[in-house]
Amino acid sequence: MALIIGSLRPNATAGEIEVLERLKQLPEGYVVWPELGVYDRYPDFIVLVPRFGIAVLEVKDWVEVTRATPETFTVLTRAGQERLEPNPVRAVREKAFAVSHKLESEPRLLNNGGPHHGKLRVGYAYAVVFPRLPDLFIWQLGPVFDQDNCVISQDRLQQQSAEALLDGLNWRFRADLSDHDLDLVRQTLFPELKVTVQDREVGVMDLRQEQIAKTDLQPGIPEDEELPEQGKQLAANMVIRLVRGVVGSGKTLVLTRRARYLAGLHPEWNILVVTYNKALAHDLQLRLDGCGDRLTATHFHQLCADLLEELGDWGAGPVDDRRGALTRLLAGGSLDGRFDLDFLDDEIHWMKDSGITELDRYLDEPRTGRGRPISAADRRAVFEVFRNYQNNLDWRRRFDWEDVPLMVSQAIDTGALSGGRYDAILVDEAQDFAPTWFQALRLLLRPGGSLFLTADGIQRIYRRHSWKSLGLQVVGRTRILPRCYRSTYEIARAAYELVRRNSSLLEALQREGEDVPEPLLDSQWMRHGDPPAIHYFQNKFKEQTWVANRLKQLRSHGYRLEDIALFHRYQKGVEDYAGALREAGFPVRVLKTDMPVTDGGVTVGTMHAAKGLEYRVVFLLQLQTMFNHEKAPPGGEERRAFTADETRLLYVAMTRARERVYMTLQDHLPGELVPLGNYLKEMGKVPAT
Repeated sequence: MALIIGSLRPNATAGEIEVLERLKQLPEGYVVWPELGVYDRYPDFIVLVPRFGIAVLEVKDWVEVTRATPETFTVLTRAGQERLEPNPVRAVREKAFAVSHKLESEPRLLNNGGPHHGKLRVGYAYAVVFPRLPDLFIWQLGPVFDQDNCVISQDRLQQQSAEALLDGLNWRFRADLSDHDLDLVRQTLFPELKVTVQDREVGVMDLRQEQIAKTDLQPGIPEDEELPEQGKQLAANMVIRLVRGVVGSGKTLVLTRRARYLAGLHPEWNILVVTYNKALAHDLQLRLDGCGDRLTATHFHQLCADLLEELGDWGAGPVDDRRGALTRLLAGGSLDGRFDLDFLDDEIHWMKDSGITELDRYLDEPRTGRGRPISAADRRAVFEVFRNYQNNLDWRRRFDWEDVPLMVSQAIDTGALSGGRYDAILVDEAQDFAPTWFQALRLLLRPGGSLFLTADGIQRIYRRHSWKSLGLQVVGRTRILPRCYRSTYEIARAAYELVRRNSSLLEALQREGEDVPEPLLDSQWMRHGDPPAIHYFQNKFKEQTWVANRLKQLRSHGYRLEDIALFHRYQKGVEDYAGALREAGFPVRVLKTDMPVTDGGVTVGTMHAAKGLEYRVVFLLQLQTMFNHEKAPPGGEERRAFTADETRLLYVAMTRARERVYMTLQDHLPGELVPLGNYLKEMGKVPAT
């Protein structure tokens, strides 16, 4: 079946719809672009025909032609009125010439030597399709068409296969195009498909990425699906499209290309591109530079802060010590030590993210992915702490950052802020958005607007909300990008083995309504390099010395310090290594989760801060600090949830690397990582192919 990239405009004619249905029946390998870009600048259909080149098709739904000359056709409308039209064959021929001239601008598509040196080696043909005019009528009009094999009648459209119709067009010659040639054709016709890194062209979006970026997807949820009330509202007011992908599969690339596509297609639209934190938002802003004032790229809390600024006075600011406030509230309280401070802090965070402000809802909420189950009596006690804490905030006119999306939603509901501001909202790293965040985005989207999400459930490291609680049924109802382009085969395979071999993570994903997309790891087309390796050291000093020496070696092999990042599980480790590297003479930039980094030097940050970034080389330091048994819950479901979260974090950190991963530790490898260690030992024995 042919790959269709793009879609017909909403008011497409019946004939255009009929032709598209016929083109869908073409064999695999054919690619069809219907009306791409701004509608009046493109032919009705451009078809990539593997054996020949590019076919350009125009569709005319005319039911009667009263007069025809080589210059003009007089068409009788359904209302019985005559309308003068230019000769459609000459018009489609001009569009085909324009396509061929565009292809000629790419030197690699020209013949190099021989009698046709400098000539385009991609064939092209064109035709007008008349779905309402029979063979006999077309035959009578023949003399005005100037050329044979450039018209498809109603009879031919109905009787011949789409493949035969295209083969029978007025091709000048038969082409012999490689896959690389076809990519050159695509990126020449559609320059937005080019992928660049630091202003250097590194490739072209693959066909699946292009299709997802340019084609409308089905709504993410059926009408009869049972959902929480918030999810029902979300589904009723949005056209939801969800793209999931394995790590490094180009999800952000697809999202930014779609944003550009929409901005060009609908210049009158207000479009919002939003992500989790400042560093990712900074990257999106760079990618979307030049798309006009109506396209905004930001991170979620900046969006909320900008909205609340419109209110003028919106409080005395966020609190910076919730744990301290909770400690004071707990003194002499009724919990009798049943819950520690870490649990209460995390539980209140989750309650606010979920929009839980009433006791009845808290008693009924399933607490998906929360680990430790608690009784109704304990929930009442926890809620009393929550209520007292919130009352204290209200009295001081303070708030938590988790309150901010609720404040925005309430302001829109009461009319203090205007809603429906955006025609389309595109969310990157959507797996880390909370239910209240989507509630605010729903109110900011106009009725019938489009919500486009990209996500990877395995990288959900900040929140454990299920897709269903967000109003999305994802399994079997989304598009998936299965190929990893960022990392080498060895890195991608090791990361997948880390996930595949961890039962706690697989169970957590199942609870969240996720299946695990199996990556398409093909050693024949993927880049290769050294497999990740674990290096053991007796103490921290020897470990830091080895890292410094390896950095010097990498620099001697042409790596810039900006290409290298060191990630640690904890901020204390980040500070230790940043100081050690500075003492060794290396310029260092410390990466914080909520800050874009623009200065030079080797990057050092926590594994959480690594999210969404990428480097040529990544060091993962002191792995013995992961799966920390002292910090972990004692056992049961909570312990398994903790193990799943740590595995996700290591997966995120590993997959920031494009070429090399070095892992270091002192003492012994945590038991949860022994299967990965064994796999890496075996991988290290097999030379890269």
